Amino acid sequence: MINEALSLARMYWGYSQAEMAEALGMSQAMVSEIERGTKSVTLETLDRYSAALGVKKSQLMFFAEEIEGKGPVRKGRLIIAETALTILRKLKPGEAEDAATH
Repeated sequence: MINEALSLARMYWGYSQAEMAEALGMSQAMVSEIERGTKSVTLETLDRYSAALGVKKSQLMFFAEEIEGKGPVRKGRLIIAETALTILRKLKPGEAEDAATH
């Protein structure tokens, strides 16, 4: 489930796979393989995503646990459960504080 969580987080933050790959210091093909689940997610990979997205590794893992069983995301039709959106909004740096003050 961590693979799908990383893919959803990338899309939510507005990164293409190529942009994410550049931010992670790896190839776009590697990002694709990670997100499809054909490559395992290592702690180093989680560290890189965490740094690139500005969130803690534990938050990414919590997000993965929360979306488990919600069904796969279909290419071209990004359908995210309300639970997932709520969690992502809380994880996104800066905007959570702004929303809390309004």
